[in-house]
Amino acid sequence: MTNLQIEHLVERWEDRRDVKNQLGKYVHYLLLKKEADIVADLWSERDDICYGVNDGWYAGREAVENYYGWFPGYTAKVAACLKARFPEKLGDKSDEEIFGVGLMELKSISNYVIEVAEDGESAKAFCCLFGYNTTVDTRGPISNWILGTVAVDFVYENDAWKILHMQYLEDINNPAGSDWGAKEPKVFEALAEFESLRGLTPPEPSVKTELHARYSGTREATVLPRLPEPYTTFAETFSYGM
Repeated sequence: MTNLQIEHLVERWEDRRDVKNQLGKYVHYLLLKKEADIVADLWSERDDICYGVNDGWYAGREAVENYYGWFPGYTAKVAACLKARFPEKLGDKSDEEIFGVGLMELKSISNYVIEVAEDGESAKAFCCLFGYNTTVDTRGPISNWILGTVAVDFVYENDAWKILHMQYLEDINNPAGSDWGAKEPKVFEALAEFESLRGLTPPEPSVKTELHARYSGTREATVLPRLPEPYTTFAETFSYGM
């Protein structure tokens, strides 16, 4: 790394702050059920963006947009189901007023390792994830504990840091009160009043592959994504993308 003047050091500190804030906004969008805006507001305009999860990649802009674009319809159907189930509480409210009711997704990102390229055109972040996610399906409301890792490539685009590649890899995604190491997952019976939610699942990854196995009593030692290292330009470092 070259010796940097004080002005450049301040700029790099500001870049690290802005990268952390962008990840905070990402969490905030999930919490407020603003998935409809998440790609346009937080992701790069490039076509080669990608989003990696445990069982594969959403590769390219269309796949990433389709993934996040699924959630508003699901959120609206959950609200309609709960409105029919609890008319005394929700019956007089509009669809806009109850959008997101019954859902709570808080994924706290911490333990940041951030590197900003010397040329100021890209950045990398590796973070730990701890949170919970209350969803609603045929079992009714189910709250899951979530632990995992988030690794992100950022690009500086239109005077702001934008997500280029993201890996969201869960180690734990289990119902609260269940045994994380159990050989068989805890089974919840389907409830007739939530039958309208059957079959609502996000689109499958466009590229199916195992990026990261979730924790189990038989899982072998699992390697995490590489930590960011100081670098000059994106061309000389590794990528968190495909």
